[in-house]
Amino acid sequence: MTIRQLLPILCLVLLLSGCIPNEFRVENGTEENSSTAEQVIKDESRVKGAAVLFHEDHLLVGIRVKTFSRFNKRKIASAIEKELQEEYPELSVFVSADSKILTETTKLILNKEQIDVLEEIHELIALAEEQT
Repeated sequence: MTIRQLLPILCLVLLLSGCIPNEFRVENGTEENSSTAEQVIKDESRVKGAAVLFHEDHLLVGIRVKTFSRFNKRKIASAIEKELQEEYPELSVFVSADSKILTETTKLILNKEQIDVLEEIHELIALAEEQT
């Protein structure tokens, strides 16, 4: 194959690789029903990905918003947090649209050998509430 034949194929592959599917990860270490939280987040049309972690009396949610909604990230996170707080009044709910929180929450979900998850959750909440 020549370069002229490979160039259109390469362009097509690059274009399609940018279409990352929506990822919703849920880890439930409690006896709570996680399907309600998953449904609340999926019903929000401006959210394209989320990591939800239930641990003891905490509910930690990191969300990724769609491109044109990024200027309203805090409002979207606040609305989801309010809705989840109504659904789970006995849990300490924290929702953030910060990409660092989403990444770290995903790491907590994927890392099964994590010993002190509660300490990590408190560190993430403190990190998100920090003024820059």
